[in-house]
Amino acid sequence: MAQSLTQSLTGGVELHEYDAGGVNPSTVLVKFLAAPINPLDLLVLAGTYPVKPTHHYQGQAIPGYDGIGEVVECGEGVTKVTPGDLVVPSKFGTGTWRTHAVLDASSLQKISRPNDLAFGAMLKLGVLPAYFLLEDMATLKPGDWIIQNAATSVVAQWVVQFARLRGIRSISIIRDRETASVTQIKQSLCSLGADLVLTENELPEQIPAILNNPVKLALDSVFGPSARLLLDCLAVGGTFVQLGFLGGASQELQLSSKDLFVRQLQLRGFRGTAQLAKRTAEEQSALMDWTIRLFNNGALTLPALGLERLEWTVADGSENKVRLLTAIDRANKAVLGQRKQILVFT
Repeated sequence: MAQSLTQSLTGGVELHEYDAGGVNPSTVLVKFLAAPINPLDLLVLAGTYPVKPTHHYQGQAIPGYDGIGEVVECGEGVTKVTPGDLVVPSKFGTGTWRTHAVLDASSLQKISRPNDLAFGAMLKLGVLPAYFLLEDMATLKPGDWIIQNAATSVVAQWVVQFARLRGIRSISIIRDRETASVTQIKQSLCSLGADLVLTENELPEQIPAILNNPVKLALDSVFGPSARLLLDCLAVGGTFVQLGFLGGASQELQLSSKDLFVRQLQLRGFRGTAQLAKRTAEEQSALMDWTIRLFNNGALTLPALGLERLEWTVADGSENKVRLLTAIDRANKAVLGQRKQILVFT
């Protein structure tokens, strides 16, 4: 028996049991192994993300846009994957918050095996976006500096690691919190490769010193006043990238004529899917396997601030439902210090 979370027509999340069904010549049966609860998933549940789920159960959308699964059975016409292969969705909207699914083989990409399945589960919406932010958004060379806010996010933690591998210096900005927690977070981010970690309250007084360095790229996940501080840190000709709005979608970014005319700053919006689509399927697979090799060799690590793994066991019944719905509610509340949650199917 399989299980799936779905989004009801009224916006709530429900848990269903069902028969996954059999394969046809072009489909495969996949057993999902792990799937994260991402901020993007919460936007989908809120109805504010433009790419909608493409899979449904009894008319209700199946959430989950990232994850890793194992091929259990293949249709007779399937040649690119075989039972036992690990796969990730090749398209948004696949619906990974379920234990099993019969999917078209063309909607999946085969990957090599990471030492920890959590890494594979976060490839498409965590690891690759971090790589694209450094590779595609600006021309950077060793010795250049970048600055980013929301630095405790998993994407930001991988940005720091990719920057370290390229010899790029990084400044990470975190939200203010109690002193002991700030100290622990600063140590953790520096262990990943961050050169400087500041709280939002510490940043303004440090801007004059930061401007002595060639800060070429600012990565903003918050918007509003926090984004303005990042703009103030950029060198002439620097690039500001907006990739999120944790401060609220109604926030505004204040610009002056000097930002564009005198300082020649460039402003860009980032969508990881758009950057991924610039690569062929072969290039995407090669890139994912390369990052997995880096992870398996220890050059990349899981987020230093930790993950929260939540077991999804079909046999748990009603307790399983409560645990899953509580996890989604906790993610929606975005409590300070909340670790990335990963659904682990057992």
